Amino acid sequence: MNIALPMAPPAKSPLARYRLLSPTASVRVSPLCLGAMNFGTAWSDFMGPCDQSTTESLLDFFYDQGGELIDT
Repeated sequence: MNIALPMAPPAKSPLARYRLLSPTASVRVSPLCLGAMNFGTAWSDFMGPCDQSTTESLLDFFYDQGGELIDT
């Protein structure tokens, strides 16, 4: 049987088990959202430093694990 859309590959982590965000828009997102408020230096006095290399490492790890929802 031919399928119009291919099946999704198996999730490589629990973060890659996407949830339906909106049934009317058919948007699927990762079950956890990465908060990005502390990225950069604007909040470093309150939340501690998070320089560019640390931010890039966090984003790379989140993406590699299947995450794709980031709250800015």
